[in-house]
Parts: sequence; C-alpha cells; structure tokens
Amino acid sequence: MSSRSKLMHGAALGALALLSSAPIAHAQQTLPTIDIGGRLRAGPGVRGAPRGPTVGAPIPAVRESTAGEGGYAPGFNPARAKLPIYRDPPGETVTIVDTKFLKPTPLADVRRVLEYSPGVSIQQGNNARDLFISIRGSGNRLGVGFPTGVRNIMMYEDGFPITTADGNGRTDMLDPHSYAAVDVYRGPSSALFGNYAYGGAINFRSFSGAEIDGVHTGSEFGSFGYVNNYVRVGKAVKDSTLGDFDLAFFASDANSSGWTRNSFSGKQAKFLGRWDVTPTDRVIVKYIANNLRSEFINRENINVYYLNPFQQNYGCSIAVSQNLNLCNNLNVPVNGISGALTRQSVWQLGTHANSVRQIGGVQFEHDFDNATTWRSQFTYDYLDIINGTWPPPIIGPGGQGGPVALRGPTVGITAQTDITSHVPIFGFPATHFLQFFYSNAKTTNPLFNQIANRWYSGAIGAQVGKIDSYTSNIGLRAREEIALAPGLTGVVGFSTNWNRVWGVNTAYNYPANLAPRFPTQVAVDNDYWNTAPEASLTYRYSPEWQVRARYSTGYSTPTFVFLTTTRNGVGQNPLKAQTNMGVDLGIDWTPRPDLTLSVTGFNEWHRNELLTLTNGFINYSQNIPSSIHRGVELNGDWRPYEGWRMIMAYTFNDQFFTTYWDDLGSVTAGFPPVALAGGAPALYNRSGNRIPNVPMHTLTTRFGYDQPYGDLSGLGAYVEYVFKSDYTIDNANFTTLPSYGLFNVNAHYNHDLTDFYFKNIELYFDVSNVFNRTYVAGAFVLANSLLSGTPIQTPLVWPTGGLVTAQGSGILAGQPRAFSAGIKLKF
Repeated sequence: MSSRSKLMHGAALGALALLSSAPIAHAQQTLPTIDIGGRLRAGPGVRGAPRGPTVGAPIPAVRESTAGEGGYAPGFNPARAKLPIYRDPPGETVTIVDTKFLKPTPLADVRRVLEYSPGVSIQQGNNARDLFISIRGSGNRLGVGFPTGVRNIMMYEDGFPITTADGNGRTDMLDPHSYAAVDVYRGPSSALFGNYAYGGAINFRSFSGAEIDGVHTGSEFGSFGYVNNYVRVGKAVKDSTLGDFDLAFFASDANSSGWTRNSFSGKQAKFLGRWDVTPTDRVIVKYIANNLRSEFINRENINVYYLNPFQQNYGCSIAVSQNLNLCNNLNVPVNGISGALTRQSVWQLGTHANSVRQIGGVQFEHDFDNATTWRSQFTYDYLDIINGTWPPPIIGPGGQGGPVALRGPTVGITAQTDITSHVPIFGFPATHFLQFFYSNAKTTNPLFNQIANRWYSGAIGAQVGKIDSYTSNIGLRAREEIALAPGLTGVVGFSTNWNRVWGVNTAYNYPANLAPRFPTQVAVDNDYWNTAPEASLTYRYSPEWQVRARYSTGYSTPTFVFLTTTRNGVGQNPLKAQTNMGVDLGIDWTPRPDLTLSVTGFNEWHRNELLTLTNGFINYSQNIPSSIHRGVELNGDWRPYEGWRMIMAYTFNDQFFTTYWDDLGSVTAGFPPVALAGGAPALYNRSGNRIPNVPMHTLTTRFGYDQPYGDLSGLGAYVEYVFKSDYTIDNANFTTLPSYGLFNVNAHYNHDLTDFYFKNIELYFDVSNVFNRTYVAGAFVLANSLLSGTPIQTPLVWPTGGLVTAQGSGILAGQPRAFSAGIKLKF
C-alpha cells in the first residue's frame, strides 16, 4: 500500500470515528461516599498530617508512587481506596509515566515511553516494533531463539494480564497512542504479581472514555515508510435507569518498511468498558485484537556490523561467495528436507512472521459495604503464529543446524478472585488484601525447514520438529498496609506459587538418502514451588520529603523450550527456578509543584539466574548459581521557568557474577558437536566478571520550551538525548559493544479551536538520531568456546557466534537518521 493510500485510510478512519461520536444524553446519579478511615488522627501531641500539593498543580511527567501526595499516610488517599491494590501502592518502587508530555512525539513503539522510567533499558527485537524490555538488566539475557519477547517481567494492560502463563510477553501488540499512563514496578515484585515478576512488572493504562470525551484521531508518517493512522473514541455516560457507563475504543493501522529488512504491518483494535450496574456492582470488559506481519534480517556478528551494519550493500539480498563475510546469510537444505545445504539470504528465504493475538477479559466488582470490595477477573488469551520464521535455530541437529519456521497456537486462561478490605486494625487505618489465582497455557508448535528461493512467501519444507507443552500456575497472594503513624505506612506482603511445566519436544532426523525420518523425543514434567515475602516502610516527613525502604523477593520458572534444549540440541536441561532478593532505599523530593526528584538505590542477590547463550548453532540456557545486581536510579521533572521543562531518567547498573563456572562442554565449535579427546570438561571461573548485555549507564533526558500564552501559545520545541554506555556480550568479557549517544529534536504546535469542526489540532515534526550515529540497538549473549587445538588447561577462550558462517550472531544495528511528522485532531 502506498503512503498516500495509507494517509487516505487514516482520514477515512477519522471520519468514521466522527460519525460514531453523536451526542448522547445522560443523567446524573450520586453514589455513596466511601470513608476508609485513612485520614490521620489529630489532637494534642499528634503532628498534623503533611499537607497535599497545590490544587491544580501540574502533573509530573514521571513520579514515584505516593510521592507529592499529602493529607494522608502514604497509600491512604481516599481516591486510591477505590482502585485495585496494585495501583499507586505504598512501599513499592514504582515509576508512573504520564504520557501527556509525549503528545507531540512520534510513537512508533513503546520505547520512548518506557525509556523515561529509570531502571528500564530497551533492546531492539527482530522487527521494528518488537522490543526486549529489561528492568534492572533482568530481561536482556533471555532474548535468544523462541520464545522471543519480554521475560522476567509481568505485563498487564488495564490490570488484565498480557503475559502468557509460560512467562512470555510481546511488545508488537502495544501501540503507545492508546495509553494515558504506564506504571513500571522496578525490582523483584512476586509478592504482588506472582511468577515471572522476577525483575518487576509493567501495567499499561489505556485512556478511559471520560479522558477521551469524544474522538481523537491522528496520523504519523516519516522515513523508512513509517505510517501510523489511529483513532480513539470514548465517552462517559450517566443513566439513572441503566447505570453509568465509561466506554473507550482504540484502533490503529501501522506500517513501516524498516531501516534494514525489519518491516512490519500491524492492525489493532482495543475496547475498554466499565458499567456501574448499581452503586455497589461494576463490570469491566477488556478486548484486544492484533494482527501483525513482519519481516526481519538475520542478526550480525561484530565484524559484519562494522563493515555492513544495515545489510544494504554488497548485494546482500542474494547470497554469493563474494559477500560471504559481509552479509548474514543462512544455510538450508537444497531439497528442503536434508542433505546438501545451500546458502541463502533472508530475502531469498522470505524470512517473516505473521501472528494473530486476541485477548478478552471481564472483571466483576462488588462492594459488600463501604470498606470491603470483592473482585473476580477472567482472561482468555489466544496467540496464533500463522507462519513464523525464527532465524536462530531452535532444535539444532533435527533442524540441520539452520533456521526453522514455526507455526501453531498458544491458548491460555487466567482466573483470579480477591477481597480488599479497609477495616482499621487496632485503631490504625489499614488495607487488607487476599487473592487466589490460576493460569495455564497450552502450546502446539510444529517446526519446519525453509525452502530456498521462495522470497516473499517464505515457504516451508519438511517438518523437523514439534513442540507440545503445557504450563500452569496456581497460588495465592496477600498484602497488609497499615498507617502506623502520621505520614508513616508499613507494608507486608506474601505470595506462593506452584508451577508445573510438562510436554514433549520432538526433533525429526532425516537420513541423507531421504529414508523415512526417525524422531528424537524429550519429555519433561517439572514442578516448582516458590514463595515471595515482602516488607516496606514509607515515611512522609513533610509535604516535600518522602523516604522509602523496601525488602522484596521475586521468582521466575524456566519455560519448556529452555528445559528441553542443551548446547548439543534437543535434550533435558535440568534448570532451576530463578530467585531474587533485593533491598531498595529511596528518597522523593517535591519542594514545589513544578519540581519532582527521586533517587533510589538498590542491591539484589540473585540465585540461579537464567542466562541464554548462542554458540553459533544452538541456543540454550544455563543457571548462574549466584550474582549481584546493584545500582542507583534517578528521575526528575523540573519546570524552572514558565514554559520551560526538563525531564530526566538515569540508571547506574553494576552487575557481576559471584559464583559461576562457565561450562564450555567437551565439544569443538563444529556442527554437529564433536567430543574432545578424553571427553574432559572445559570449565572456566567467571566470578567477578561483568554480566553480559547490561550497560552500566543509561540516560534519557529532554529539555524543551512551550509558549504558554499570546498569539504563539502552543508553539514549542525540545531536544532529547539518549545515552547508553558500552557493555560486554560474552561471559569472558572479551567482546564489548561501544557506547553511543543519540540526539533527537522536535518542533510542535498545539491549538484549541472554537465554533469549528474540531476542537483541537496538533502538528509536530521530529528528527531522530540527528547526527546519524551508527550504533548497536540490540544484541544477544554469545557463548565462549575453546580455540581449535587449544589444550583444555589453557585459560583462553573466545566468543563464537558464527564468525565464519555468520550464523547465530546477535547484533542488530539501530535506526539511522529519520524524519517524521504527525497531525492530531480532537472532535
């Protein structure tokens, strides 16, 4: 579809939304006031509660939970009493990113939203909208092979889980234009969110019907074929007969040809509805539908990255001997079954993925009285890979050591029910919470060879394997929040989770003479029981100062593919569950409504942390017996003068192994693996080495000006700077990727209109990567191996990753200089 036709499509979408926004008559209905007893006591000898912020004060772009609030102990604002327990929780290390400051920013993905939370780092995935999100470095070591996506982080949208029961989350279904705010829970959070909240959790909050109040439509377009047309339709309706409604609808059509072969075309629709059936009963409905087709390039080794980072030169679209070391090509069987291999580019193979995702959820709420609420939620999640191609080999020997195509669905459910009570305990205001939950996911994925020279279609050859797996979680969570004194809130929490992972991983081996295949099967039936306690104190000394101290734990169980893949291919991998124990100490300073500054220090002790490696042919995972993650997080929002604003998020992240003998195995770097003489193991002590794929310093900052009044009111501009320091990508710390800094500039105009067809127009123009810096946007962890002919006793190892064949490498180049513009209308 041409850019012009896509723009016309966006205009038509906006017109359709306009027709759907006919005025709706509504009546008023008064609901009873809920008094939770949270206001602090007053009297002789009792210090008054800290006062709240000035009424009408600007909302910070980023802030910590409960920071800047006043008049109540942290977490006991009456407004929070009506929210679920995970919203604005006291004691938790939570960054709340309000997306209003991003209105004039082109948002092709959620990167530019999440980068304003300290502790978060983003790596590029296989297509332009596919991201690997990491909180405090926990997710950057698990991006190899299938399942791809976000791990060690629980993800939610409006409180409904969008992470499957096997712990896999995806960002290609997240259109940032649909979100009013994002809550980022940093550090181990399993007491509140259960399994997989090992590094934290993220809740994406959609615009409500009341916030939209009409129709918002927009179009963005720019370099590399980027076009995104979207619409938001919403309204809050009060009806004395049927009850109150809040309805919000979002739809988008996004496309990009990509700066390398990483294009995508995604269509999405979302609905969020709330119905207050009675003053004490509510129903919330959530639905997400996403259809994505994407192409992607094979990842590069570091030599190819320096010579040909975007794979656009040297005729990389066709694999020939002349570009062997300049292009990342792949080997596939000539006949699509077995035997002789032919070298192919991803263009020739038609490497792509087509996925359909549907999530439907419903939540029922009932108030037993003005202090007790019962909530029950059910979510159905369906993901179907219609035709997916995954360049990193999954099966290994059964798949001839080359890329495989994956198909089939993952279907799962989540059910939970909980009670929240605000009954005081021994005269102290308190919140009590108890929840029971269950989730499961069933996956059936047949795997196929790819056929050479099929270009766009990406045809499949012989079946080389099949993954049949089932994952379930069951358990409970409990939490107690108590206002111990004026300005002081204590919290204790706990969760327990029983996880079961079972299934069969089958690899089919084809003899060279095309005789009937013979399968290699590995069955797994593992169960894991984990618990996670938590305790915290939050003290608001004055309206300006808040201090947070927290002890927390997290856990995450390995997925089925990790348990059935070793460095030699299909086989049992006896992995343990990851556990994480951390301590946070934070200070929040809000001296004025126009200044917010928060600093958090953390130290986390990890046991059996999972590290996924690629050795050039196989992707496999290992447990790290012990490691330490420690650092400092800083975020601030400052308006020094009227119209001027500075926003900043900085992270210092120091991570290293404390106990880890790196098992290189008794194999050479050949394929299939060949045992060394005597089969002696090759073990190397990595204690004290930096953990790979974790930059020590990350910084995102923005400084801008918006004219607040006069004829030029609404005209503004900003400069944005994003920095990431260098980091290693192998356990021996021999290979280091360089640091980089990117500058982005933006000019925009926002204007309200009266007596016109629409009530607001916003225009913006953006240049990203102004100085056209070439940088690494994403990388995998590469395994080390012995040099050919090197005695095992020699402590000299080098990173592999296909330095000769360019297979299994992990580097992706980031986006070059790009221009984009957009227009938004409100009706």
